[in-house]
Amino acid sequence: MWTAPLPVDEERRLARLRSLAVMDTAPEPLFDQLTALAAQLCDTPVALLGLMDERRQWFKAAVGFGRSETSRALTFCAHTLVADGLFEVADTLLDERFVRHPDVLTEPALRFYAGVPIRLDDGSHPGTLCVLDFRPRTLTESQRESLTRLANAIAEALMMRERALQPAEHAEAEQAFGVLAATAPLGIFRTDAVGRYTYTNPVWQAIYGIGTREAMGDGWAATLAPEDADEVRRQWTRSVERRQPFDMRYRVRRPGSALPRQVASQARPLLSPEGELTGWVGIVDDVTDKLSAERELRESKDLLDRTGRVAGVGGWSLDLKTHELVWSDQTCRMHDRPAGHRPTMEEALAYYRPDARPVIQAAARRAIYDGEPWVLELPLITVTGREIWVLSQGQADWQDGEPVRLVGAVQDVTAHHRATVELEDSRQRLRTLYESTPALMHSVDIEGRLLTVSDRWLERLGYRREEVIGRPLDDFLTPESSRQLREVWQPALWRDGHVDDCPAQFICADGRLRDALVGAVAEYNAEGHPLRALALVDDITDELKRRAELAHEQQMRRQTERHVEALDQLLRERSEMLDVLAHEVRQPLNNASAALQSAAAALASRGERQVHERLTRAQAVLGQVLAGVDNTLAAASLLAGGGRIARLDTDIDTLMAVTIADLPREQRDRVAIHRHTATRTALMDMSLMRLALRNLLSNALKYAPGPSAVALHVIDFDEPAMLQFEVADTGPGIPAELMPRLFTRGARGHGAAESAHGLGLYIVRRVMDLHGGSVELLRTGPRGTSMRLTLPQAG
Repeated sequence: MWTAPLPVDEERRLARLRSLAVMDTAPEPLFDQLTALAAQLCDTPVALLGLMDERRQWFKAAVGFGRSETSRALTFCAHTLVADGLFEVADTLLDERFVRHPDVLTEPALRFYAGVPIRLDDGSHPGTLCVLDFRPRTLTESQRESLTRLANAIAEALMMRERALQPAEHAEAEQAFGVLAATAPLGIFRTDAVGRYTYTNPVWQAIYGIGTREAMGDGWAATLAPEDADEVRRQWTRSVERRQPFDMRYRVRRPGSALPRQVASQARPLLSPEGELTGWVGIVDDVTDKLSAERELRESKDLLDRTGRVAGVGGWSLDLKTHELVWSDQTCRMHDRPAGHRPTMEEALAYYRPDARPVIQAAARRAIYDGEPWVLELPLITVTGREIWVLSQGQADWQDGEPVRLVGAVQDVTAHHRATVELEDSRQRLRTLYESTPALMHSVDIEGRLLTVSDRWLERLGYRREEVIGRPLDDFLTPESSRQLREVWQPALWRDGHVDDCPAQFICADGRLRDALVGAVAEYNAEGHPLRALALVDDITDELKRRAELAHEQQMRRQTERHVEALDQLLRERSEMLDVLAHEVRQPLNNASAALQSAAAALASRGERQVHERLTRAQAVLGQVLAGVDNTLAAASLLAGGGRIARLDTDIDTLMAVTIADLPREQRDRVAIHRHTATRTALMDMSLMRLALRNLLSNALKYAPGPSAVALHVIDFDEPAMLQFEVADTGPGIPAELMPRLFTRGARGHGAAESAHGLGLYIVRRVMDLHGGSVELLRTGPRGTSMRLTLPQAG
């Protein structure tokens, strides 16, 4: 065991302990009750209020502990003394500081400890409040808080006691007493020297059902039950006259309540330093519920004895503190013992067969620690050597939050057990025959657990028998089939005795699903209650697969027909577009180009050089227009091609270079390229993307004022993989009336000629659709317009 270090203020601590003048004094009710309350709240058999001097720890109050003091070197509390707060050891056998402590090595072994230092107003710790148990455990947060508060209350009581010994500080002591009494969990009262009440705390008032004013003097006696009143007054008067402690249990009747309450009251005389009687201080506890529990326990025992005589069932009880085991007469006869025999625990356990003893011991432990009752059928050998089977039942009785005894019953079920074994043997033979059938079959009990399955059932679903038997059929069905089983098929089966062709999906061991139709018949006992059901499973997975394939073929045929219709629509659309471009756009431009060429030639022959140059420039511009028309016609042909494009790895810089080269010479320098990515290539149909990008740039250059620049931003993203082109100008923005049909055919902006057909943005949208991408308007307004092309690179 590790020795705890001394507190850093050891000398000051010892001096304060001596000033308390409390070591080796007589027991005091307040400290006794606060210590008992610690044991009750923490649900432990032991609680100690210890004060520690240089060599020993002396116990001012103790619950469940036989010693009045112990060596300081051997106490757990020496570690608590130097702690800032609660010190807790959940299992001493797992803590190397205490595993070799004498109290841990004895029987019963000390397995749990929790303590809180008592902190006085100067910060010193004269001692500790601790709780102990003989089993491993931990305190709840509520219990830790309660233990800490009780330690604080004890500290206040010690200081109040100290001040009571100092007349000059009497007023302060009175104030401390009031604080302590107001917060104490027990009823507290005080009287004058002749025994007349002068004070009651709130808990006392709640127990008696009256306020402070009604209790003063002898007023408290009005609450005494008439049958107890005379004796209580007589005992109280005698204690006052003889200056003796008062300790009595009696009944009180609260105003407005028909039923009396049982209370336990204790009081001790208060003496001045000169030995004169100054009054009495006492405590009161409501023990009604505790007495009711004890009465119910006695009644339960009486009922157990009567039941055993009538039904042939033996009863027993085991006191967990004294380890006293009591058998009823029927239990004695069952073990071939004379009535009134009182066995030890070891003898009672020895009657069970060796393989059954750990089972009953484990059940008893669960009842004590977890509150879990048991019902077990176990083999037993009587004192005369008879081998019988008994049905053993038991549970723990609890009092004040802790188990106080085990109670139960035993019944001789040998005949029933033998019949059950024979029946099980017969069923086993039938099960063997049943499991070898070539059909897919299974049987379930009333709760839907699998009792048997055929070999073919296991083979088809891929399970082993030990993986299946005893498990709910639900475990092998999809959630929807499981719901149908519980809500529809099982109720119908147990009601009608059979079900037919119930669709279900079974889950194979490898996760695959198998579709089946299930039919079942029910088996009933003599009283007409269902026992089990036998089911035949028809695997229709392959048939459903063939049906699904046929349905898929029919769906594909209908889808193909819809694609043909869509292709026809695209072809008609292409024809209309080509007709418009060919007849209304390209032909007049060709005529105009020819006229300009003829006029330029004529003027050149006459020496009109300046006019000739102007016509030459006009012809060049017209040539660019014709080139754009040719590109548009080519794009229209591709767009009408049913969505078939060539997505190739294309150099992004090359795409931008050829796109800008398509623009008029005087506009090329206005395009400012901003590259926000190091990506060199991307998947696309270059001719179509060149057309889409050129249309966006042409529109931006057209509407941007004067020589202002048009920005082209190139951006890429990884998740999802995509490439984006953003074109931004500083033009006047897009009219509001054009916004709903911006990317539709025929939409025209400001300044568009009447003969224009609004194909630019429409073609851009179609190009992006063919690439699985998009074109979107990011912003538009008086400060300009920005559009984005998104080109996916995955999928």
